[in-house]
Amino acid sequence: MPRSRGPSRAGPDLDLSPPVRLDLWALLLAAGVTVGTVAPPLAPMLIVACLIVGLAALLWRDLVPYEWRLMAFLGPLFAAGGVAIALLHAAAEDPIAELAAMEPGEVVLVGRMASPPEPSGFGYMADLRVDHLWYDGSEVLRGGGVEVFAGDLSVGVGDRVMVNGEISLPQTGDDGFDYARYLSTKRISALVEATSVRPMGEKRGWIGQVHRRTDVALGYGLRPREAAVVRGMVLGDRSLIPDDLETSFQRSGVTHVLAISGQHVAILAAVIYFALRLFAVPTAIRAGVTIGLIWPYILVAGAPPSAIRAGVVATFVLAAPLFGRQVSPLHFMTTMLAFVLAYNPELVYNTGFQLSIAAVFGILLLTRPLKSLVECTLFRPFAKPPGQLSNLISASLAAQIATSPIVAATFDQVSLVGVLTNLVAVPISGPILILGLLGSLTGNIYPLLAYPLNACNGFLVTILIRVAQESSSLPFAAVTTPGVTPLLVALFYTGCIPPILAEYLFPNKHNPLWPTLLLLWTTTWLILVSAGSI
Repeated sequence: MPRSRGPSRAGPDLDLSPPVRLDLWALLLAAGVTVGTVAPPLAPMLIVACLIVGLAALLWRDLVPYEWRLMAFLGPLFAAGGVAIALLHAAAEDPIAELAAMEPGEVVLVGRMASPPEPSGFGYMADLRVDHLWYDGSEVLRGGGVEVFAGDLSVGVGDRVMVNGEISLPQTGDDGFDYARYLSTKRISALVEATSVRPMGEKRGWIGQVHRRTDVALGYGLRPREAAVVRGMVLGDRSLIPDDLETSFQRSGVTHVLAISGQHVAILAAVIYFALRLFAVPTAIRAGVTIGLIWPYILVAGAPPSAIRAGVVATFVLAAPLFGRQVSPLHFMTTMLAFVLAYNPELVYNTGFQLSIAAVFGILLLTRPLKSLVECTLFRPFAKPPGQLSNLISASLAAQIATSPIVAATFDQVSLVGVLTNLVAVPISGPILILGLLGSLTGNIYPLLAYPLNACNGFLVTILIRVAQESSSLPFAAVTTPGVTPLLVALFYTGCIPPILAEYLFPNKHNPLWPTLLLLWTTTWLILVSAGSI
């Protein structure tokens, strides 16, 4: 006999036993923040689009799978919340910018250095977090950030200093570069042309001391060009890299290894974690020590946004097993993106942040389908394709595709040999980073100890430089892409959506049609923008 289902209940069905998926909340929140920051007039369109989807899910129940229905209903709230966050940030008062706009002349500031000094057009520049600002003998405000320019900046990160100088607003350059917007990504509101910068007190910031000593130790036993590359990879300071070498790295598509990024943090975290595992250190202690070491490194390296994001990701990934939790890489990255943009929406204008996010999402979304394409083409003769090599090629190609429009818009050229050069640059950058850190550590203890490590590192750096120079000298190494606008960048990513969705909805490992179409779209877009046809 059929089992009795019992009397039906009046009212709505509140059975919550089926799974409920809310994975898209972070993506919608981040989209709201981005649209509200970059194009506020389009914000209502985003919210209305989410409302239409929610209403359609309510009227046509088969349109949205049951587990996603609640997400469809809540979508407009998350999108509107992101827009509200962006508008609140935009409406917030900025006392330092308001003061600088009045052109008051000389002011006195007291604060802490937030970045290591870098060479500029007439001396050095560094970021300062303001504790107090005096004008005309009276304290007029507290808090905020300025960029200090001075003929000499013998200070380091964390040093408390007193600065005398003229405050002004940053101006747009002759090339159209919006310097004010760039500084806003670092929460910097004004410029100060300093007449004097004096440390306050005998005690200097430990971050600055470590940075200075590390800078010196990295030069033991290395030639100037090699030392400049290692300094860029370990400390993120590319100021001493010659222009011709910088150009070679750009044309060869390996500039990313010179910037402190998520890759550097991931390599450092992995080396520390697995080194401790060799000594049978308990998991909880391994995670704690790794987290405790990567954050000081991020601070000493100047705390760029991409490294901070990677540090937060590494912290949660290492801590998750301790609480019995599993981490979904894609959902976790969208969540981190939402939180980071909610904290500072202006980061959407930061090129390094854009490239970092694009590369990570490209690797997460495109590596698997591109791997099937690589195995069906390059490794077709092999009965068993080499897994590690196909993974490396696929990940490199995925990152190259995802970052190409941003690179084209920012640098007016895109490397065509980057996929190949990164097969050497990415594996070799890990040992260079680790040897550089070990060399700086031993050099701080006793200089002679750093020489053998730096000598080994010099050999690896020579290989990296040679690969960059030889590949960049090829006539087809890079294609010029003048005049790429944000609209063209948006067009590229919009065109990528159909093949990516089709790959995940209709996968076919033995007939990689969708990744092939994605490559064709990327090639077509590059040809058209390089020819100025769109």
